[in-house]
Amino acid sequence: MKKFKLTSSANGKVFRSGLYSTAILAAAIVLAVLVNLLAGAIPSKYTEFDLSAAKMYTLGDSSRQLMQSLDQDVTVYYLCETGGEDAIVSKLLDHYADESSRFHWEQKDPTLYPAFASQYGAENVSTGSLIVVSGENSVVLDAAELYEYDYSDYYTTGSANVTFAGEKQISSAIYKLTSGAESHAFYTTNHGEQAPTSSLTEALEAQNIDLQPLDLLTGTIPEDCGLLIINAPASDFASDGLVDEIAQLQAYLENGGKVLLMTSAFVDTPNLDAVMTQFGLAREPGIVVEGDAGHALYGYPYSLFPDHASDDDESTVLDGVSQNTHVMLSVAQGITIAETDGVTAESLLNTTGDAYSKLNYNEAATTAKESGDTDGPFALAAWARNESAGSEVIWVGCPNVDSEQVYQSIPGNLTFLQSCAAALVGQSMLIDTKALEAAPITVAASTSMALAMVFVFVLPAAVLIAGAVFVLLRRRR
Repeated sequence: MKKFKLTSSANGKVFRSGLYSTAILAAAIVLAVLVNLLAGAIPSKYTEFDLSAAKMYTLGDSSRQLMQSLDQDVTVYYLCETGGEDAIVSKLLDHYADESSRFHWEQKDPTLYPAFASQYGAENVSTGSLIVVSGENSVVLDAAELYEYDYSDYYTTGSANVTFAGEKQISSAIYKLTSGAESHAFYTTNHGEQAPTSSLTEALEAQNIDLQPLDLLTGTIPEDCGLLIINAPASDFASDGLVDEIAQLQAYLENGGKVLLMTSAFVDTPNLDAVMTQFGLAREPGIVVEGDAGHALYGYPYSLFPDHASDDDESTVLDGVSQNTHVMLSVAQGITIAETDGVTAESLLNTTGDAYSKLNYNEAATTAKESGDTDGPFALAAWARNESAGSEVIWVGCPNVDSEQVYQSIPGNLTFLQSCAAALVGQSMLIDTKALEAAPITVAASTSMALAMVFVFVLPAAVLIAGAVFVLLRRRR
């Protein structure tokens, strides 16, 4: 066999070609590294896209505005074992950090730092909890507070609706630590009122609203009262005698006061009702019964699931509150709204058109509609504002909105009261929870049958016919 030897010229060409290929490969590797480094330096909000139905990983407008206005450092410590992180929480904290250079978060593994949480009084919190710190102040968010469980549909679905409350809790904590002066709210006593639950008190504290008791028989409404809460009194306010409570209330409202009132259909309060009449609000006689089973607790038509009012209404009470957040009002009374000069008023919670008000509820033997019962729909909660005085009132025709027992299964009640209080004191930092799962798509039976016919018979038949035609054409060639 004849052997061929490469000349020096050929050797040089091979060497140069190899060197060139090596240089190109090295340049490509360096370029890839630089691109990755550059991409890593870009905030995740520009490189990641939130495709979840509820925008789980996207901060709302209120949270973004809060972060962009930060004028002090905020640090969040995530108490979680390495490898056991909740991806939703971690990504959410990353998005907070993307919005402000003053926000930082750090994971603290309790097994590596067993005494870390104790310096913030959080030695008993569960794994997965958050500690929000700004300066010398801190707020502890237990892991259980980051998710909410709504059992309002349990009787029909057999399961709870789980929503993520992380953004709601974190933004509220940051707002409380950085917003400065707090608002002051007072709740009346000495009329058999229900004392606010600890859950409501804590929810208002998260909005930087301090809540204290107030006895109008021995004291007066303080000048710094940003909100007066009257929670289901068992007797009316005095309008004569040694102390005129109604006169105090009138003077407070004439100076731009704010009132949140809850009343019971079983308690007559004509003096309080007269104050509400000035805002165009009055009671609808009777107790409301919901005729639409989908808007009432299973088997209990007196326990109502009202619809929220439209987002484009005048008030800001429901801003940030999801239309899907259930509120349950049991043994509720309708609120009528009359057009009144100088007053803007609107409904906040509404029944369906199938609802009716049972007038003779004390003697009725059935919840079914009877002769004399008033047809709905009804407003179950209403807001009104006196344009000249700037005073505002919210009237909820239900005495048990604020209930620890209800909150355990219907957390939307707490969200609603929190939104009422925040709106009345002029705060807008209210963020609702986000659904973990997209709402199921409901397909009508007729549409379902048509789709089944198409996918089971029409499309397979079309494929077979097309295949047969293709084979026949090929054979004829």
